[in-house]
Amino acid sequence: MKFVLTAALLGSFSLAGLAPAHAQDKPLKEANKINKQRNKLKADDSPLRKSELNYDSEFVVAVASHHQLEVALGRLAQQKAIAPEVLDWGRQMEATHEQAQRELQAIAERNHITLPTALSEDDRDLYNDVDDRKYLGFDKKYLRALKDQHARTLKQYSEAATKLSTPELQEYAARMLPMLRQDEQTIDALYERADARK
Repeated sequence: MKFVLTAALLGSFSLAGLAPAHAQDKPLKEANKINKQRNKLKADDSPLRKSELNYDSEFVVAVASHHQLEVALGRLAQQKAIAPEVLDWGRQMEATHEQAQRELQAIAERNHITLPTALSEDDRDLYNDVDDRKYLGFDKKYLRALKDQHARTLKQYSEAATKLSTPELQEYAARMLPMLRQDEQTIDALYERADARK
């Protein structure tokens, strides 16, 4: 009976839109809800506990939103930045985080983790705040937002690198950390120059 129920639930999930991660159009809360339901079923056949599966999938969902935010802000910088170096940085951020998102998406698909394709409310608010600025003040506003975002992201990745249970995700987090630290240094330098220009 348990097998039949599990099979029926898995079937209903796939019919309800639990297809590969890239096909999902779920906000973060919905993606987390779907992943928790799936993890409850996966835990029966996985060497990982449900709590470990949930931690891993919640990390993936949060990081997916972060990459989307960085891409969106990078595109915005290419439209509104005054200094060429800030415009170039926006272009680099778009390319870097699109690639990181593709890698994350592939890992999510292999591990049956649903990704959101919409920003979290906090990330959307941050984007709107940066976009709301007049052109004259854009560079500083954009770089300040990146400084804050990268500080939070580095903390999240540093913690995840020791807590993630899925080997592919551990490797992904470990590979991303040095890049994020380098980005933080570059953002700090760009912000100092933008601040000096006033």
